[in-house]
Amino acid sequence: MIRKLLLLFLFIFCTSLSAQEDCSSAITVCGNSNINYTPSGIGNINEDVGGCLSGEHHSVWYKFTIATSGTLTFNLVPTGPVDYDWAIYGPNASCNNLGSPIRCNASGALTSTGMNMTNNNTMSAGGNTDPYCRYMDVLAGQTYYLYLDNWSATVYTFNLTWGGTATFVSPFNNSAAAPNPFIPPGTPGANANSPREIGICGTTALFDFSTLSTGILNGNPNFTVTYFNNANNAAAGTNPITAPANVNTTTTYYYNINYHDPNSSGSTINACKQTNAIVFKNKSLTAAITPSATVLCSGGSITLTSNNTTGNTWSTGDTTPTITVTTPGTYTLTSTNGVCTSSPASVTITQDTDPSVDITGNLVLCESTASQLTASSNGTGNTYTWSTGATGNTISVTTPGTYTVTVKTPANCQYTKSVTVTQGVVPVVQNSSLSQCSISATAVFDLTSAQPNISTTANVSFDYYVNQADALAGNLNTIATPAAYSSGNATVYVRVKSGTCFKIAQLQLNITQSITPTITASSPTICYGGNVVLTSSMTTGNTWSTGATTPSITITTPGTYTLTNTSGTCTSTPASTTITQENNPNVEITGNLLLCEPTSTQLTASSIGTGNTYTWSTGATGNIVSVTAPGTYTVTVKTPANCEYTKSVTVTQGVVPTIQNSSLSQCSNAATAVFDLTSAQPNISTTANISFDYYVNQADALAGNLNIIPNPTTYTSGNATVYVRVKSSTCFKVSQLQLSVTQFPVPTITASSATICYGGSVTLTSSNATGNTWSTGATTPSITITTPGTYTLTGSNGLCSSTPASVTIVSETNPNINISGNLTFCQGSSTTLNASAQGTGNTFVWSNGVNGAVNTVTVPGIYTVTITTPSGCQYQKSVTVVMDAAIIVNIAPPAQITCTNSQITLNATASIYQPGSTFSWAASNGGVIVSGANTLTPTVNNGGTYTLTITSATPFGCSSQTSVTVIKNTTPPTISVSAPKLTICLGESVLLTATGAATYAWTGLTGTGNTQNVSPTITTTYTVTGTGANGCSAQTPATITIKVVPEIVSTLHDIEICKGDKSILDAGAGPSYTYLWSTGATTRTINVELAGTYSVTISNGICSKTFTATVNYIVTPEILSIVYKDPTLTINIKNSGNLPAEYSIDGGITWQSSNVFTNVMRNTQYPIKVRNTGALCETNSTYYTFFMSNVITPNSDGKNDVINFSEISKYGNFQGSIFDKYGKEIFKISTKTPIWNGRYLDNPLPSDTYWYRLFWEDRISKKPVEISGWVLLKNRD
Repeated sequence: MIRKLLLLFLFIFCTSLSAQEDCSSAITVCGNSNINYTPSGIGNINEDVGGCLSGEHHSVWYKFTIATSGTLTFNLVPTGPVDYDWAIYGPNASCNNLGSPIRCNASGALTSTGMNMTNNNTMSAGGNTDPYCRYMDVLAGQTYYLYLDNWSATVYTFNLTWGGTATFVSPFNNSAAAPNPFIPPGTPGANANSPREIGICGTTALFDFSTLSTGILNGNPNFTVTYFNNANNAAAGTNPITAPANVNTTTTYYYNINYHDPNSSGSTINACKQTNAIVFKNKSLTAAITPSATVLCSGGSITLTSNNTTGNTWSTGDTTPTITVTTPGTYTLTSTNGVCTSSPASVTITQDTDPSVDITGNLVLCESTASQLTASSNGTGNTYTWSTGATGNTISVTTPGTYTVTVKTPANCQYTKSVTVTQGVVPVVQNSSLSQCSISATAVFDLTSAQPNISTTANVSFDYYVNQADALAGNLNTIATPAAYSSGNATVYVRVKSGTCFKIAQLQLNITQSITPTITASSPTICYGGNVVLTSSMTTGNTWSTGATTPSITITTPGTYTLTNTSGTCTSTPASTTITQENNPNVEITGNLLLCEPTSTQLTASSIGTGNTYTWSTGATGNIVSVTAPGTYTVTVKTPANCEYTKSVTVTQGVVPTIQNSSLSQCSNAATAVFDLTSAQPNISTTANISFDYYVNQADALAGNLNIIPNPTTYTSGNATVYVRVKSSTCFKVSQLQLSVTQFPVPTITASSATICYGGSVTLTSSNATGNTWSTGATTPSITITTPGTYTLTGSNGLCSSTPASVTIVSETNPNINISGNLTFCQGSSTTLNASAQGTGNTFVWSNGVNGAVNTVTVPGIYTVTITTPSGCQYQKSVTVVMDAAIIVNIAPPAQITCTNSQITLNATASIYQPGSTFSWAASNGGVIVSGANTLTPTVNNGGTYTLTITSATPFGCSSQTSVTVIKNTTPPTISVSAPKLTICLGESVLLTATGAATYAWTGLTGTGNTQNVSPTITTTYTVTGTGANGCSAQTPATITIKVVPEIVSTLHDIEICKGDKSILDAGAGPSYTYLWSTGATTRTINVELAGTYSVTISNGICSKTFTATVNYIVTPEILSIVYKDPTLTINIKNSGNLPAEYSIDGGITWQSSNVFTNVMRNTQYPIKVRNTGALCETNSTYYTFFMSNVITPNSDGKNDVINFSEISKYGNFQGSIFDKYGKEIFKISTKTPIWNGRYLDNPLPSDTYWYRLFWEDRISKKPVEISGWVLLKNRD
């Protein structure tokens, strides 16, 4: 048997090593200890327990001896819905002679049971009876046996609590035997019923249990302590722990305190023992050091803090929670809690070193009014503050002076560095140009030849760059050989530099280029026997490789032909084209050239080569054509080179036989017959010189294959169609030959029955409506017979007569049916009718639906039985059954006897009975009838079973009885209160739920319901009591304590970043905080680079809270327009960001807060950048500072020789013209002719004032721009 013994904090009992489910091995109860047990099955003996009980199910026996006289009660509470029965035997009975129980309860209630001070009954029988009995008066020295039995199939634990004034014998509450209190080891558990806790260092440890014994016994003699690793061993006293053992923090261990009476080794109290539970708790701890900083500044200090408030030992010798250190080094800490000592924790403090602050940048102010200074230092995480108040490692300065930066390291140590900015010498420059003539798009220029025209400032140097950005940067990307520079039309940027400053000039390179002609061929291929025409794109100046100089030439042979063109002094590079020749494609036509009855045939054309197209003389296209009439058909083939070739064929008409469908018929005894198919040839076709082939399938006939009928003159078939292929010398047609078979009819006979029932007849029916001849001579479709025998039938259709069909009919004798049984019964009972008949195999069906010879009836009436014999014949017999009047006892469900209702009246007035009937009530199982025992409404005052019997006045009449159970419910409710969690965060609420009563009273809270939603701000204990549905009040209130921990807070806030950059979201720190971000990260901080809403759920082990932050992209300023008015450039923007804007016109090298730039060079392409101050993202654009010069002196001195519109002419919708003073357009400005050199039709214009007018669309604002004015031309030629 499996036994589970669950112990409370203190559980005193006595046990032996034999089965505890038998009386002889009953558990001795010592000291009124509570019992918690799970009986399963019975012991070695299925004992005769007697009294109100019968048999054992899941039982256990207990034995107790009274130490102090008084009253005795107990309350047994099962942990599930099971029926616990019990009995008490004694006093001073033995297991061999228990006698009848003095208390016995077999109530079927699935609830608590026991003895109390209010019940008067000493016994409760089985069924719906009172689960409690009257208390016992007991005397000192008496011994009793208690038998407990779980009647239910399901095994459930019970909890038994003793009550009353009597006490049990125990050495543990005997001051003579135990003069000192026993001291439990370790510390108390989480609550009063939890095991005691003993600390160990780790989750497992080697532990010597015997070290606990002296402390537990506390000097009490004659007691010993034994230890066990489970409750069953402790209960049985088996497998004790006798040596040091490995223990863990998950197992519950037990110890027994055993008594040994020195005066009587046979005393029953020697078997008593006190059992306690202990558990081991991991008391190991860790030490951790939190430094206020890890780097020492010069002359500073750092505070080191332990994670433990007590038990600290520092490597400095200090034992305080915190220490202050002033020198670098490694500091260690160990902590102890009296049980365990932590491993050493350490932290290393370093000395901050000089970061070597330096400042770089241009220390000379040139034409640009700002210079960028950049501070640097060793180490990471340093911050910078300038003497101007600016922060960051970079500042822009606009005036000479001394500038100082202060660098703060992550250790908050500060260092300074200063530089002096002076004003430099700015060279004077102007733009210039160089021109070359070239046969290609490039020419070789001597860039140094333009130096006198670019600048006359003394002591300057010149560097040449392809890119303006490189020129501005002054890097090494210079033009390597400026005296021999190969280039097309382009702008070279010249960096003119003095000893301190530089400026950039533009050197425009211009090329006059000759034009290369193009050749157009009438075809790239010479068709077989044809020619091709080649044409130049130029009308004059042509020279062909054939020697011709005409614009076009005609060629008949394949090959490569070249062409050059001469204009003035330049000859173009040769243009060439290659002409190929095509071979004969050999066009062919295939297909059936003979037309039969299908009025079309398919012709297929083919040719050599791919990509050819086909056109027929019928107008059809494609290489296949279908023709329906005789004649000549021609196809024209066009190759991919557009060459055309033709081919023709002639189609003739064939001989088509004339045919018609036919049929053949045969008469047969079966479904098939033999046909001569050739006999139908004259009816199918009379065309001369033809042949016939016969096929089962039409597809084979059309194909004319070898699947013919091999013997057409003797062909066996049923109704079918044969396909005949009739063929001339050139064509064929297919006819259908229908085959038909006429078959003799054979009738069938259907009999209404195979047997003539006694006194009945049978009908025979033919399957044919006409042509019938019966063996009786009748010719009707059906005949009726009354005598047995064999009957035949012949059928005819006028041409053939069938073979005879026959059937044999037999007859049946009288079965002589009889019904026996009592034809009178009492209402509410029944009578049985029995039917019988001669013969075997008969079936019986009654008129009330019962099948079988026996029919038990409960209502009066006529009952008829129908008997069916094995041959299907049916016979009937009937009888009449009468019923005596019924008596029905109806007792209304009674109310309970409760604390507020001491007696009740039973009500059976709804009963149905005959006049003169008598009434008699009987009480059992503790029931007490106060009055009205011979009426329908008696008064009762105790729980029990009450039975009413009503008897009819008629002699031998009917009688009926019914019982009802009255429950006496005066048990006070047991109140309990629970909550989904006992620890909450500040600001949270929790639902308290009380159970066990009908109404409740909460201390300090309103409402009488079983729930309260509370939101305590501090740790609070709540108390509740209640009243049961029976009006009884609870004796003990229930309490629950809700612990409140601090609310979770976070420093998370919204941020802005540049698109493509990263930033950090910080959720903030807190005690025991853990993090779960919406990204899945579990760290305190996360890196973000995408805009959006991010959330983090912070938990502290008790509760959690979610915080959100929004990451937005920094909105870069929008450039609305750029305005240049020599020498000032203004940038107009729309700034939707939160920070002021800053501007740059040198590609981001220098920045300024003003949108206005001065001393801006003319006719220069500037890289424009705008950003929010300090941001990494920016808006980019380029702007050309177009300046229209009002003078032109084309004398080839390199100064003002031309006016260059190359850059401005590239703008959208550009239009520009120069007019003379009479309004005549003398120069049209475009991207192809961007430079005006003061000439008209390649002739120099006279010195005079000319007018210009320019239109374009601004690249940024998209608005039209129009300027006009005059220009003075001084032509010295």
